[in-house]
Amino acid sequence: MLKFFLKKSFYDGWDNMLALACFNAAALALVGLGIWLPSLVDSAAARLAGLAFTVAAVSVWWSITAHAFWKAADGKTVRLGDVRPAIAAGVVPGLQFGAMAAASIVAASIAFPFYASIGGFVGLFATSVAFWLFLALWLTLQYFLPVSAADGKGFRSALKSSLILFIDAPLFSLALALDCAVCVAVSPLVAFLLPGPAAAALASCEAVRLRRYRLSWLAGSDGKPGPTPWAGLLADDVEALGSRGLKDLFFPWKH
Repeated sequence: MLKFFLKKSFYDGWDNMLALACFNAAALALVGLGIWLPSLVDSAAARLAGLAFTVAAVSVWWSITAHAFWKAADGKTVRLGDVRPAIAAGVVPGLQFGAMAAASIVAASIAFPFYASIGGFVGLFATSVAFWLFLALWLTLQYFLPVSAADGKGFRSALKSSLILFIDAPLFSLALALDCAVCVAVSPLVAFLLPGPAAAALASCEAVRLRRYRLSWLAGSDGKPGPTPWAGLLADDVEALGSRGLKDLFFPWKH
């Protein structure tokens, strides 16, 4: 399943390369604006306001991107007309995500130094527990925006579904986080335009779409699922993606 996820993410990203570059350019503009505006006023309050703006803007951008690229995960092409409905649907979940992410980072910045200052076995144990708890939280939050894009439901429902996805496959969740990190890490090679954070948002949409096949199958298995029949669950997606080679990458209209 992981191999197909990586393959599908790559090909869907390739097919929507221009959209990825445009969304990444928008992210760069928002970050640049958040850095430039505070520089006009040399004060701690301005820097704090710039940081708050950047966090909120990037969170909303990430949500809008996830809402727009949910179509790509469904095998369709992201078009300019998809941006407006994505903005309308993505602002609130984006602000919710930003608030949760910021709160978790602040909590972690307080918890780790405090537990480390205790020292000894107790301090080490508390620090270790805090590390795993925050890691689980962050791996869960990576599903929040694509789940919101998929269901269009409220905060609680999206957070509950995200937690279920993490609990069902924690190792896959870690692999997804690493894949997203790689997408961002290699983007400086292409002026931060490709694959970039937009590709990470697409990957999270792909992950939610594919992992939910297993959850739907579990719901109908009467509590005795056995090995997951990924071949059958992914059959339609495998057929839709087809067998693609180097020629298909550069001449997609011949695919």
